[in-house]
Amino acid sequence: MAFHGFDRDTFLLLAENKFNDSRPYYETVKEQIKQKAIVPMREICAALSDQLFELDEQMNLIPVKMVSRVRRDTRRAKNKDMYRDNIWAMFMRHKYEWHFQPCMWFEIMPGGYSMGVGMFYYDTNYLEHYRAAMLADPDGFRKALKSVYSVGAVESGERYAKDKPGDIPRDLRPYYQAKSLYFIRYQSDMEPLFNGKVLDELREAIAAFAPMYRFLLGVMEQTITEKGKNYDETI
Repeated sequence: MAFHGFDRDTFLLLAENKFNDSRPYYETVKEQIKQKAIVPMREICAALSDQLFELDEQMNLIPVKMVSRVRRDTRRAKNKDMYRDNIWAMFMRHKYEWHFQPCMWFEIMPGGYSMGVGMFYYDTNYLEHYRAAMLADPDGFRKALKSVYSVGAVESGERYAKDKPGDIPRDLRPYYQAKSLYFIRYQSDMEPLFNGKVLDELREAIAAFAPMYRFLLGVMEQTITEKGKNYDETI
């Protein structure tokens, strides 16, 4: 599969399907959505597979299993809309096999697209290991931050209101206080989606996100070494 860009009417197609919000209507546009939205996302995943494998040999690299569905799972959701107008691809290990793993992603939506890296599963035990890893190697974490910020990503997530114990340098304190953490780069210029140049942006972003991904992967490995790979099966 070779990615050459999205059709310019892809997002109108997704938006109209969401607006109609009915299975009969979806059946009339299902194949168009597949060819114009789902297949190009799978092509992107395939194009990035060598770079992603080099980063993490255990990453899920099956394009069909990396790309989200258009039909929403509304069983436990307050929002009962049946269809979404955004599509994403997750770059991570199999989510049901590796808890507390980091993830990277690429998402397209009306008006823009994003890419990022961050925590996926986490709990208080994981966050203890996260803070310990930062204390053990503050310079390594700084280098990961510098790399993430070099491609225009910004930090997001939740923080504890009360300071966590630990002699952490002042510049790292905001990250040390994290209850969740991810870095996201958002782009409102849609042209790279249509001319295919977004693939180059993704390759650059993955390279820049790699140090943070590896840092968070190390936290996961410490957590599951202590507690066992699937100790958090209730999550």
